[in-house]
Amino acid sequence: MSVIDDVIKEEYNRLNSLMNLYDKKIAESVKGSLSIKRRGSHAYYYLAYRENKRVIFHYIGKEGSPEVQDCADNIEKRHKYEDMRKKSKENLNKIRKLLRAAK
Repeated sequence: MSVIDDVIKEEYNRLNSLMNLYDKKIAESVKGSLSIKRRGSHAYYYLAYRENKRVIFHYIGKEGSPEVQDCADNIEKRHKYEDMRKKSKENLNKIRKLLRAAK
């Protein structure tokens, strides 16, 4: 069982380091989501996020602008990191159960 224990502990350490990496990437990412406000026939994009209890709207640009696309890409990357972090956390919980069962 020693070899299996070592593999499980190695996986535990790997998942912990991944969780730290994902936390760092999420913290560096743009927080909030895109909000569209229409004025007449034009659409304007705002970044909506919470600061304390208030919702803040920060103007990004008109529809189709490169700033809007960059912001949308950054938000999508953050969502991917959050999904990967969630999966890693689930795997980490399974590993913890295995380590407790091995004792």
